[in-house]
Amino acid sequence: MAQTLADGRGRPEMGVWYMTTLLSLSILVSYLDRGIIAVLVPHLKQAFALDDVRISMLQGFSFSVPFALASLPVGRLVDRYNRRNIIIAGILFWSVSTMMCGLAGSYWQLFAARSGIGIGEACLMPAAYSLVADSFRSGQRGRALSILSVATAVGGGTSKVLGGALLTLWHGTDVVHLPLLGPVEMWRAVFLVTGLPGFFVALLMLLMREPRRIAPAATQAGVGDFAAHVLRHWRLFVPLYLAFAAVFFFSYGSVLWSPTVLSRIYGYPPGTAGMTSGTIQLACSIVGTIVAGVVGDMLINRDARHGRLRVWLLGLVPVLAAALFLALPGAHFYMTGFALTILATGLLTGVSYPALYDVVSPGMRGRSLAVYLFLANVFGIGGGSFGIALITAHLFADEQALNRSVAIAVGGAAVFSALMILIALRRYERVRLEFQEEIALAVTGRH
Repeated sequence: MAQTLADGRGRPEMGVWYMTTLLSLSILVSYLDRGIIAVLVPHLKQAFALDDVRISMLQGFSFSVPFALASLPVGRLVDRYNRRNIIIAGILFWSVSTMMCGLAGSYWQLFAARSGIGIGEACLMPAAYSLVADSFRSGQRGRALSILSVATAVGGGTSKVLGGALLTLWHGTDVVHLPLLGPVEMWRAVFLVTGLPGFFVALLMLLMREPRRIAPAATQAGVGDFAAHVLRHWRLFVPLYLAFAAVFFFSYGSVLWSPTVLSRIYGYPPGTAGMTSGTIQLACSIVGTIVAGVVGDMLINRDARHGRLRVWLLGLVPVLAAALFLALPGAHFYMTGFALTILATGLLTGVSYPALYDVVSPGMRGRSLAVYLFLANVFGIGGGSFGIALITAHLFADEQALNRSVAIAVGGAAVFSALMILIALRRYERVRLEFQEEIALAVTGRH
């Protein structure tokens, strides 16, 4: 299936849209596999006699640290080798690992299987975003990348909806009879079923061809060039990366703990809690990411000063309101706060990827995103789940205060993110304009 680079001479060909759709499907499945654990918290606490802190380690660090560590070498591979094959290998690895979660006989076996999911999924995002970035010009890139961000929203929300639906379907039974495996505990069956779609997606990936890179492989920026670029502009990249990681902190913290809040504090059955939180996440994330792509591209095409970072600052406003709603008593207040949090998260993450690509050269995209994912996973995904558990355990010393812990994490991280963006604004604009000119000259020189 032929694919050509969209360099501004015309519209992207059909093969490019096929690639984007297939990458979106891969991301959807990856978020399904990583997020399904959130609806199984009550069952895992009972099966392995766990407290909230150990649950937070399963939800967060068991996945995020291996994901982060693997992202760094994967980013280098993405800038030099066939990105489609890297994705296929990752899909197969994380799908097997998801199914192994369902076969775990101890806490540490489950921890190891979750780590396998993290390693496999580290192969996807740097390669997927690099493929799309090479296939769309700058004025179209935000909308194209927002499609991938929508896939993360759909996958994250679907994991809760599907998990809740399976728990509801199998409610009242201790075991589920699966083909070949026979009777297994209900929570194990959920892991085993959600691991299957990845194998189908890996087969579809074989029909996709690698697009041409903007820069030939021989001229790709080396490791030293990327490190030198980051060090030269460290006053830009340090606050920028920290601002992005802060959003992962409050978004993943709220996403991973909200089903538990609804079931523990407001009395929802686990299946209903999963479907409710998943539906909210699904709808609000999609709206937020679409708005991010459209508005971000509009500002870039109009040469608006500070470009996409304007959208970022606006997107943090509803997060502060969300923190107030999350802390109020009553399920309807909590769900309102959660909806605002996820709406803003969709907007912010949809802006972040193209915003980062606007200040690095094409040959640095894989590694720039790998560093982003490293920080976002360690301090965001891992830190968000763990931080909320620590607030609950040590500040309140009361598991019934979990909603207030979520509120503190959301509000505090939003304020921190806004401060980091304000620090980065002036330098961001200068570097963005430098690379805009560099890429325009490179495209002109090829023709």
